[in-house]
Amino acid sequence: MRPRDLERVLELCPVAYAPLGTLEFHGWHLPLGFDALKAQAICERAAVKTGGVVLPPYYTGFGGGHGEYAGSIIFDEQAFSAQLRRLCGRLAEMGFRVIVLLTGHYPQEQVAAVKTVAREVEAAHPTVSVLGLAEPEAYPGEFRGDHAAKWETSLGMHLLPGLVDLKGMERHEDPLCGVCGADPRTEASAQLGRETADGILEVLVAQVGEALRGNRPRPPWYYHNLGEQ
Repeated sequence: MRPRDLERVLELCPVAYAPLGTLEFHGWHLPLGFDALKAQAICERAAVKTGGVVLPPYYTGFGGGHGEYAGSIIFDEQAFSAQLRRLCGRLAEMGFRVIVLLTGHYPQEQVAAVKTVAREVEAAHPTVSVLGLAEPEAYPGEFRGDHAAKWETSLGMHLLPGLVDLKGMERHEDPLCGVCGADPRTEASAQLGRETADGILEVLVAQVGEALRGNRPRPPWYYHNLGEQ
């Protein structure tokens, strides 16, 4: 976008989506940046419905249990939260009225940090709504989240089918390395991914609409204990 494009968006629909993730081992079948990539794909689809802009994905997440796996680069909470505060502060100063922080990387500590920053930014900028949530948190009534297993792989098969390589798992002695949840080779499907993505989009779009009307969005079904995933 050029500056004049940005000005036009601010006039028509001042909504900014920030897809959050990390670089982290996601089994042998998914890309290392999968958390950010799926969050970006969801944000892009939401922006088509609501208007607004989608920022480049952020790969600077922290927490979780895969930090020492091959290809993982996990940051720390201080750096992550400082980046989010700066991001949201500048977006608010530019004139965005709704900021969506959608994290596809959702260990408890990162989700808590996203929500904390969202509250801080809203307190500092009372005219701005910041929706901070984990991607599976937006699916109504059921937690459809895991790590490189049934649910994440299903989302990949629907949103980013060219990046999913289930056959690649069979080339390793430990095909389920890094997988926390149901075996994606037998349980994942593009149909489940579509259903899940559609549910997330419905909630996300409704929340953004409420925020644009000046209402505080009703919280979605809240994410609970993920254990060590």
